[in-house]
Amino acid sequence: MPSVSAHAYIVIDQDSGRVISSHNADRKLPIASTTKIMTSILAIETIRDLNTKIEVPPECTGIEGSSIYLKPKQKVSVIDLIYGTMLRSGNDAAATLAKFAGRNHPEGFIAMMNKKAKELGAFNTNFVNASGLHDENHYSTAYDLALISAYAMKNDLFREISSAVKYKAESMNNIFYNKNKVVHQYKYGTGIKIGYTKAAGRCLVASAEKDNMKIIAVLLNDNNWFNDSYKIFDWAFDNYISYSIVEKGQFVTYADDGVPVFIDESFRCILREEEKSQIKFEVLLEPEDETKNIYGVYNIYLGDEIIHTGKLISKNPQGRFN
Repeated sequence: MPSVSAHAYIVIDQDSGRVISSHNADRKLPIASTTKIMTSILAIETIRDLNTKIEVPPECTGIEGSSIYLKPKQKVSVIDLIYGTMLRSGNDAAATLAKFAGRNHPEGFIAMMNKKAKELGAFNTNFVNASGLHDENHYSTAYDLALISAYAMKNDLFREISSAVKYKAESMNNIFYNKNKVVHQYKYGTGIKIGYTKAAGRCLVASAEKDNMKIIAVLLNDNNWFNDSYKIFDWAFDNYISYSIVEKGQFVTYADDGVPVFIDESFRCILREEEKSQIKFEVLLEPEDETKNIYGVYNIYLGDEIIHTGKLISKNPQGRFN
């Protein structure tokens, strides 16, 4: 792993979640506008019609820091606000999305953000606003941000937004250029979000894809943020290969009652060449759960470490039955 300037960082395989390098990855730190990854994915998942135009609340305008210069009571489409949040890091756009997406939640959008973080296993994260403006009680870790980012990047629309070089905001008659240089400068760059405050320093969540390998790097408080991410990606692509470990619908064995058992979902993982021989497969059959068609689980080991646990089912997910 090349030397980087970040106070904390982590590098993961997006598909499997495997951590291939990290430093201070569990240290709670301010994360600036990388907060908006959670804001944006929640808005995408929560708001039914992203083309609907909403009125900008006056209290969501004139917010300090990055802005898309919204005006009170201006009518803007939700999708334009999401692009404005991700590409231009607009604090006013993020606040407007939060107000609208959280309008029917009894505790509001910030509670939704924290609930989603816990669901994803981001237990060392606490949000107090939707933008990432500094607050002592607003923090995350490199590890938690990687979990949140890997989840967000599985969403097709989020991935499309994050990777956009530019975007025409029709409802605002404006063009947004992505502040994230990863999508401009790095050949294999695919997203995702930058952030900066004086307290947080320069923060970057970056992603890249090459030869079926998807890498996410989180760099917190790194003055050499973009170049460090490119070094990390080059290193990962030079030293690892993405392998299909099991395929959805793959036959595994027969249960005690003679029923054929299959893999529920495909699993890929990046490995060094010398690690291939360390992969082991363990089958744990259980009496069938007839309501869910489940016959047990399987574990994938890398050496002595479990890197994946999946379900074994009696109905082939490709459409064939036992």
